[in-house]
Amino acid sequence: MSALKALNFVAVPKQVGYDPVQARRAKLITQLEQQRELAKDESFVVKRQKWVKQEDGSKALVERPKRVKRWWRMDASGNCFLILRYGNKLLSPTPDKGAIAVGDKSKLPEVVDTIIAAVRGGELDAAMAAAKAIDPARGVKKKAA
Repeated sequence: MSALKALNFVAVPKQVGYDPVQARRAKLITQLEQQRELAKDESFVVKRQKWVKQEDGSKALVERPKRVKRWWRMDASGNCFLILRYGNKLLSPTPDKGAIAVGDKSKLPEVVDTIIAAVRGGELDAAMAAAKAIDPARGVKKKAA
């Protein structure tokens, strides 16, 4: 027992709670960073790991490519428009406009960096909550009426 007397025992500290707003921001930032890389290099591929059953019955961890869909479109005159998404929902900061006019496609990474800064600042929290049908005050899904 003399070895334990040399230690300093304290109460167990409370675990920091899960913040759904921060989790939504992190998810959107990850997706935006993928879009930025895809805008810079059309052959950009995200790898994911998956367990696959081998012929001999054993399982092996392999890397597979994950499809990353483009969030931008070009019109007939060559202008680029960025459409924000959260999951499979359209993310619209303003209720009547759903796309961001970029102009030349070469400016797309700069626009994505601006949006990432806005997400970190919390400017799109309300739009993300609306897209996920989450009550921002309580952090729970709204029930269908």
